[in-house]
Amino acid sequence: MSMIGYYYKANDFFVKRLQKGSAEEILFEEDVEKDLMCVDKAWHAIHFVLTGRVWDMPEDNVLGQMVLGGEPVSDEDFGYGPARLLSKETTAQIAEALKTWDEAAFRDGFNMEDLVANEVYPVMDGEDEGGFFTYVWETFAALKKYFEEAAEEGAGMVTFLA
Repeated sequence: MSMIGYYYKANDFFVKRLQKGSAEEILFEEDVEKDLMCVDKAWHAIHFVLTGRVWDMPEDNVLGQMVLGGEPVSDEDFGYGPARLLSKETTAQIAEALKTWDEAAFRDGFNMEDLVANEVYPVMDGEDEGGFFTYVWETFAALKKYFEEAAEEGAGMVTFLA
């Protein structure tokens, strides 16, 4: 079974809609799904590179909120917990913090041996480092842009693993 990460830019109206209805039904509606960003299985490696942590979120690093943070939208379980909401303010803070993360900075934080040793999903021993880095970097770059757009729009972010 795969653990796929998703993000959705969410305005106040959309958040209220999620809180009143089935989040899974709403997030996978055809008109909503086209705006749903899938980060595939790269979510955990992104979190590890940005924070140096496997599962916890350092309080002094807002980027720890990007993948594993936020408040549950409801108690509905997507298979790996509920959808979580990052506030507009947190989304803007994350977008600002991401400005310093270019490919060189991301590469500096990317260490295949550490990923394997810490059992970061989905990397496996013997994985091609160059190919895996490219996969994670390209996914991160798209997610970074998505957060910038959300901040410019004054939106929060809904994130979940399914």
